[in-house]
Amino acid sequence: MTDRDRPSLSKRVYNKLVRLIEGPPVREKTIVKVMDALERRRCPPCFLVGVYRSGTTLLRYVLDSHSQIAVPPETNFLNHLADMWRSEWLRKGLQGVGVDEEGLVLRLRDFAWSIYDDYTLAKGKARWVDKTPSYVDILDFVDLLFGPSCRYIMLYRHGLDVAQSLTAVHANDGLAGPAKRYAEAYGRSPRLAFTNYWVDQCRKMLEFEERHPERCHRIRYEDYAGNPQGRLPAVFAFLGESWEPAVLDYHKGSHDFGLQDHKIEWMRGFKPRTETYRHWDQQELREAVRLAAPVLEQLGYSVP
Repeated sequence: MTDRDRPSLSKRVYNKLVRLIEGPPVREKTIVKVMDALERRRCPPCFLVGVYRSGTTLLRYVLDSHSQIAVPPETNFLNHLADMWRSEWLRKGLQGVGVDEEGLVLRLRDFAWSIYDDYTLAKGKARWVDKTPSYVDILDFVDLLFGPSCRYIMLYRHGLDVAQSLTAVHANDGLAGPAKRYAEAYGRSPRLAFTNYWVDQCRKMLEFEERHPERCHRIRYEDYAGNPQGRLPAVFAFLGESWEPAVLDYHKGSHDFGLQDHKIEWMRGFKPRTETYRHWDQQELREAVRLAAPVLEQLGYSVP
């Protein structure tokens, strides 16, 4: 790791001063009660899909600021439901008590949907959006659970900027999950490891988009962060929700605080970070470009 991959002292001091002057971000923790089945209504589902460090948390705050949309912190639990679904051993055990594959899907669907619905109703809203980057790996299972009514906001960010951001987090021992496994398996260069990770995850997203184009809306971090008033209304229109300009002041509202939210808690407004990879060693940059170029071009990015 180089010093450039670690947050500078001046930046940390600046962020601390911002928090002291403007006050801490408004946080809350919604208390969710288990709704009676007769009182619960099934809310429209949507997933915000993106690779880690792609601007998903910022867009989550924006969506959660809408009067009709509830966006919880990262939920993670669907990964474990997917493990249950894939387990042949578990399926055989359930068959012994009369639960076949269709019955298992129905039970998993009811359980998952009820979690989101109870949260949404507790927030006094009408629909929910889940923002959990690890769900890129289980998109087909998610679609099996929530079916043709589910919508997907597919968020992308330039792969080398994602790799640089992941490298900085990794340098401070703040990384876990699949991205960390890439770094461990590709020890020569974390930047190249995370470039590979971005390529693999984006290909999964693009393949899913190709299979379900009518239910996916593509947006790029650089576009919405650089021109929020121009780009964000289309996201809400895709969901069938009216545009509310107040969502641009997301930092003035209350949001449940999640595991990843500390990364943007000091932000106010929209400040896109681009071309953060320009300081890389030239040989490393050339190799990263070679790895990422096909997907960058497919997403409409210029290749360095």
